[in-house]
Amino acid sequence: MQAIGKNLIVESFKLGVLETKGGLLLAEKQREDIRYAEGKILSVGSDIVGLKKDDVIYFDKNNSHQIEIEKEIYNVVHLNHVVVVL
Repeated sequence: MQAIGKNLIVESFKLGVLETKGGLLLAEKQREDIRYAEGKILSVGSDIVGLKKDDVIYFDKNNSHQIEIEKEIYNVVHLNHVVVVL
């Protein structure tokens, strides 16, 4: 699997269930207040400099697309939507 151009293929980290200060349990899909997701880069497009495979990034999850390959779901993220590299 190889990303093309200024795209990245990213494996998102699962947040799981989060407990609020008041004791309410929120599932990952209920966390709409969090705009950015954390993930690990699996493939870097040929037009990208400065990022490499296995870098951990935060990206705008509202502007990424999901793709299913061999029953696994990955995110396709354009370079412009990466906000943090750890």
